[in-house]
Amino acid sequence: MIQIEKIKTDRRVKGEFLCMWLIMCSILGAAFSRAANIILGVTKFKTAALVCGFSIAGIAPLLLSAEMWALSNHIDRGVKYAWKHYKLVLGLRRHLLDAGIYTTKKLGAMKWAKLPWITADFSPDFKSGTVWIENSIKFNGRLSKMDISPSLGGYVVEQAYLTDDANHYRFDFYDSSLERRLVFGSFEAFKAYSGSMGAYELFIDSYTSLTLTHQLIAGQTGSGKSYALHGYLLQMRLKPVLYHLYFADLKASSIALLGERLSPGTTAVDFDGVVSLLETIDSHMQERQQQMKRLLAKKIDGDYRNFGLPPHILIFDEFADFSLLLQSKDKKIRDRVNSLISSIVLKGRQGGFFLWIVMQQAGSNNIPTFIRDNLPWKVVLGNAEDQTYVTAFGAGADIPLRKMEAGDGVFTYPAVANKPRLCEFPTLGFDILSALEAGVM
Repeated sequence: MIQIEKIKTDRRVKGEFLCMWLIMCSILGAAFSRAANIILGVTKFKTAALVCGFSIAGIAPLLLSAEMWALSNHIDRGVKYAWKHYKLVLGLRRHLLDAGIYTTKKLGAMKWAKLPWITADFSPDFKSGTVWIENSIKFNGRLSKMDISPSLGGYVVEQAYLTDDANHYRFDFYDSSLERRLVFGSFEAFKAYSGSMGAYELFIDSYTSLTLTHQLIAGQTGSGKSYALHGYLLQMRLKPVLYHLYFADLKASSIALLGERLSPGTTAVDFDGVVSLLETIDSHMQERQQQMKRLLAKKIDGDYRNFGLPPHILIFDEFADFSLLLQSKDKKIRDRVNSLISSIVLKGRQGGFFLWIVMQQAGSNNIPTFIRDNLPWKVVLGNAEDQTYVTAFGAGADIPLRKMEAGDGVFTYPAVANKPRLCEFPTLGFDILSALEAGVM
C-alpha cells in the first residue's frame, strides 16, 4: 500500500533546522578543538574557549526560539496558562493541516505548509475562552462552515463569527465537562444566587445572565416552558425593585395559578380579561412616557433603569390560543387589540414595559410576524422541529447539534448571542407554590 507523506508545517521545518544547526555546531566545535589541539598545539584553555564559542553559536537560536515560544503562549500569565495555550493551538494546527487549511511554500526542492495564524485566550478559571484564526480569501468559505470543536481537547465551540475588520474568525468555546445547569436544593440557595444578579438582570444558567427585554419562549409540550417561567418569576420577586407582573393565560394552567398568587388583580384567563389587561398596561405605559419625558432631560440617552423605575412585564402563555380566538372577533376589536400589543412591543422598552410570549410554535399563523421579529430575546426549548427554529431564528440559523432535555434549549439575544446559543434552565429542588404560601417571597 502506497503511503503519502504528510507535508511538514513551517514550524516543524524551523524546528528541524534548529536541531540540525545545534548538531552541526557541536560536531564542528569538537572537530576544530581537536584539530587545534593536535595540529596547532593550542592550549587547553584556548581549546575550551573555542568549544564554548561553537556551543553559544548553536544554543543561541534555541534560546531565541524558546523565548518566542514563551511570548506566543503568554508565559506572563503563568506556566499552566502557557502549557494549555500551547496544547490547544498545537491540536488545532494539526487538525487544520489534516483538513488542508494551509498554503504551500517552496524553496528549491523543499516545500512546507504555512498554516493560518492562530491564538487563544482563556478565562481565568479556564472554563471558557476564545480562539482567533487568521482569515484569507482562499479559506474564508471553509472557515465560516468549520466546527473546530474536535480539535480543542474537551472544549466545545459555542459561537463563531468574523471580527469587525474581517481579518480573523473568532470562535468562543466552553469546557464541555462543566455543568451549565444550576441546581438549587433549597429556596435559600436560589435566593442567594439570585441576589448576585443586577436589579434588571435575570439568569438562565451558570454562563448566561441577561438584561430585561421583550422575549419569545417557544417549545413543544413538555419542553420546559412553564418550568423556565417559574424560575424567572422567582427571580423577579426577589429583586430590590418591584416588578409589576401581568398574566394572560386562556388555558388557566400553572402560569395562571402562579398569577393568582403573585398578582391576582392583573391575571386574566378569558378573552375579555386579556383585553382589559392590555388596556390597563397601555394606560400605565402612557403615564410612564410622560414621566420619562421629564427624566430624560437629565439623561437624554437613558431608560427606566437609569432612574430606578420598576419594570412592567406581561407574560402571555399559549399566545396561539389567544391569536386564534382573536381572529373570530370583528375587525374593530382585532385592530384595537393588535394596536395595544404592538404599542408595548414598539414603544415599551425605554420605559420598562415588556411583552413575553410563550407558545409552542411561532409561525406567522400563530403570531403576527412584525411582533415576533420585535421580540429580541428568543428561546426555543427541547428538541424542536426544524420549522420551529426557522420561525424563531430565521432560515439558515445554525442550531447547535445537541440532545435537548426538558429545560435545555437555544437562545438569541442582541450583542450577546447573535446566533443560537445553548442554554439550560435551572433545576428547582423545592416546591414553588409552598414557597409562595409560606410568604417567603
